[in-house]
Amino acid sequence: MRWYADNSELNGIREAEIPDILLFGGIAVAPDAEEPLSRAIELVKSKYGHPRAPVKWNFKDLKALYEKQNQEALYERLRDSSKQWREEIFQAANAFDFTIIVACVESYSIKRQNIKDKKVALTQHVFSNGLMRLALHAQEVQPDRVQVILDWPDKGDSRPFDSEYASAFSRGKTADGSVAYYSGLLSNLGFLDSATFTNMHHNTLLQFADLVVGATRELIECAYEKKKDAFGVDVLKEVSKHFRGAPNQIYGRGISVPSGNSKLCTAVQAYVKKNLNA
Repeated sequence: MRWYADNSELNGIREAEIPDILLFGGIAVAPDAEEPLSRAIELVKSKYGHPRAPVKWNFKDLKALYEKQNQEALYERLRDSSKQWREEIFQAANAFDFTIIVACVESYSIKRQNIKDKKVALTQHVFSNGLMRLALHAQEVQPDRVQVILDWPDKGDSRPFDSEYASAFSRGKTADGSVAYYSGLLSNLGFLDSATFTNMHHNTLLQFADLVVGATRELIECAYEKKKDAFGVDVLKEVSKHFRGAPNQIYGRGISVPSGNSKLCTAVQAYVKKNLNA
């Protein structure tokens, strides 16, 4: 089993000076589903441009990449049809075996410098929260091997992920030692001894993980009533059966929020129950 995971961020409702909510997560894919799931996603992309064209939820973020490769026309075709291909990718993926696990955490500060100073700690926290849920999932399904595949980290700094993973693997605890994994040591669950980092632009399933996390970002915005409705919620409904804990325990198992973020917990739990558990 491989967990393809990526991050996102957004501003909550406290008028923070920079994004104060971090998300991290993606899809855990069974080995025999990887190739057919990738092919199905690439078939959709081929209808709108090219099967190996990089995509992500916020497609405009890729403009510079396409321009660097002199692919402006392809970029424009994909940009103009982004709603269609995103919806079709989720519809196509629904036929395959994967499990969605996403964690999110809210900063305790709304000040720019405080959030920046705590960014590494928050990143480690949200990553370990998602990793814990993946470990429990592995304990349930008992795969022979578990590999964690992450998008290339911001500024090329993998240390926040490396330290958390190493601690979970060898000690069964978060890096600061404050929380023990209910699953026990990752080394006892078939996990490889380190996470793997790769470039999302060249990995179809990591691109799908980005789409899932981006859609979940919009779900958080709706839960906090920043939006009345969102396309991200619509496509997540297409694949709601794939959330860990579906159909009745998506919150806490498939979408996890630390208990310390009480307002976010309450909002997300209520919204998920109303919109995804049905």
